[in-house]
Amino acid sequence: MKLKELLAEKRVVITDGAVGTWLAEKGELQPGQPPELLNLSSPATIKKVHEEYLEAGSEIILTNTFGANPFKLARVSLADKTEEINRQAVLLARKARGNTPALIAGDIGPAGELLEPLGNLSAEKLVSGYRKIVSVLADEGVDLFLLETFSSLKEAELIAETISKISSLPSIVSLTFEIGKRGPRTLMGESPEDAVRAFGNSIFSLGTNCGGDSREAIIVISALKKQTGLPLWVKPNAGRPQIFEGKTVFPESPEEAAEQAKELAAAGARFIGGCCGTAPAHIKAIKNRLINLHS
Repeated sequence: MKLKELLAEKRVVITDGAVGTWLAEKGELQPGQPPELLNLSSPATIKKVHEEYLEAGSEIILTNTFGANPFKLARVSLADKTEEINRQAVLLARKARGNTPALIAGDIGPAGELLEPLGNLSAEKLVSGYRKIVSVLADEGVDLFLLETFSSLKEAELIAETISKISSLPSIVSLTFEIGKRGPRTLMGESPEDAVRAFGNSIFSLGTNCGGDSREAIIVISALKKQTGLPLWVKPNAGRPQIFEGKTVFPESPEEAAEQAKELAAAGARFIGGCCGTAPAHIKAIKNRLINLHS
C-alpha cells in the first residue's frame, strides 16, 4: 500500500512513538549513547521496538536513523559507518513489518550544525552528506521520507529538494516549534505561516513534533490548518520533560495522550503518533481512542 492510498482509507493514520527514550526507559540504551548505533551492535533490540509499535497499532513506523547522518556520527567517530547504519535500519524495519500493510518512513533528522552564515556548515556540504543517506534509504525500500525535528526551514528545504532529485517517494516535513508571545516559532524564529510558504505543495505532508506537549501541538496544528490544505502530521512529546530523582521523565500518561490525540484530530491532524517520552502503551491508547475516527 502507498501513503496516498493509506490516507484515503483512514481519517486518522496512527504512526509510532519514541525510540531513544523508550530504549532508555527499558534500560537498553546508556546515557549519551546514540540509539542508531544499536542498528549494528544490537539489531534484535531495534527490531523488537518496531514490533512493539506495530503490535500497538502503528501503521507507519520510522527507521532508526534520526541521527544517522555523517555530521552527527562524526562526533562519535562513526561517519564512515553512515551508509551501513542506514542500510541496516531499513532492513530491521522491513523484517519487523513482515507481511503487515504498515509503511516504513525513512527518518531523517537535522545535521546538528548551523548553516552559514550563522554557522560553519555550507549548503553544499549539507546536501552532499544527505544525498548518500537518501539514496541508501530509497534503495533499501522505504515507502516515504520523514524530515523531523527541524528548527531551520532552510535546512529542511535543502534536504527536501535533495530527496526530490533522487526519489519520487513522498516526503513529510515535521518542524519543532515553541509557543511564545508571538505564537509558534521555530528556533530560527519562523512561524507556521512561513513553513507553509516555504514548502507550498512540494511535499506530501507538513507538521510538527517534539518541542512542547500535546496542548502546544494543538496550537501548531490549528495554525497550520488555517494556512494549508496539506494533510497534517503530528508527534508530540508525552508532556514537557521533568527531572525526578535525577532522571528525565515525561509526565503524560497513555490515557492523557489519547485524550489529547482526540483534540489533535479535531484540529485537523491526519497522522498522529508520539515523540519523546511516548511508548507502545501511548500508541495503543491513542489507537483505541481514535478507533471511531480511524476508518
